[in-house]
Amino acid sequence: MDPLELLITNDVLRVMDLLGVFVMGVAAGALASRLNFDAVGFAVIGIIAGLGGGIVRDLVLDFGIPAAFADPWYLACALGGAGFTFVIAADGAWWRRLVSVLDIAAMGLWAATGTAKSLGYGLDVLPAILLGITSAVGGGVIRDVLVGRIPAIFGGGPLYATGALVTAVLTWAVVALGLPSPLVLIAVAVGSLLAGVAAWRRWTLPGHSEWQVTMSAAQLKRLVRRTRKRERERVALETGTIPVIDPDSDDLADDAAAEDLDAARYEDRVFEASAAEELPGSPEHGQQHEQRAPDPGPSGDDPADHEDPAGESR
Repeated sequence: MDPLELLITNDVLRVMDLLGVFVMGVAAGALASRLNFDAVGFAVIGIIAGLGGGIVRDLVLDFGIPAAFADPWYLACALGGAGFTFVIAADGAWWRRLVSVLDIAAMGLWAATGTAKSLGYGLDVLPAILLGITSAVGGGVIRDVLVGRIPAIFGGGPLYATGALVTAVLTWAVVALGLPSPLVLIAVAVGSLLAGVAAWRRWTLPGHSEWQVTMSAAQLKRLVRRTRKRERERVALETGTIPVIDPDSDDLADDAAAEDLDAARYEDRVFEASAAEELPGSPEHGQQHEQRAPDPGPSGDDPADHEDPAGESR
């Protein structure tokens, strides 16, 4: 049996599909309730959230009448979920957990169905995977845009899109390798499990600021200078010969006297204590020697003379 045929015709999976549409309608209705929408707002946002991803997929594939409109049960489940929240408040903690679990399971199922359908219509692997992800999370994105907020999949939220990506890739592997169609259910389970664990453990993808290079020109200049200085000190320790840099022709060497405090602090954070402290004859070694020399005190006596017989200083 073809994986797409299994996903569409299996009665259990069909019930899960419709249940996912209902749950998305409930979740969208809860959002509409917080925003004080009227009945029309509940209906529209429920349909968009529950069916938006599949509608976009079928329009891209030129499927004809989208499956969401060809089967009246889909519209009924989306409207039923939104209507349920319109009548009954669904804000309890246990209810939110139940909705999240069912939503994640539906997300995995939709990602597999969208990918298999796209491959069946002759799309290459990357467009098919993209449409699989769109099937899974497209409704939520359109819902968030309609209410004027940044879509949750753009960062800071559960890894729904990542879970959908994993499911889509594994579904493509099942189809491309000609594996038994029931294995597509493993793809659904793996992607859903990843999204569920991520929601439970509050995992998120790294944000842009965590990868962005923020060094200023002065910091970069001091960083390069210190790196070159470290290399010269290493060569000196190993060979006894110090490579000389002429300050008249090397602006990085001249930068040693720069008084940019921020750049200096950055340089100190990146590098630990300089190896020049171990290099006899270097200015740093002389400064360290002077700092470590004991103060003879006002009388000029050696501090060792003031130790008691027990060996402890008074």
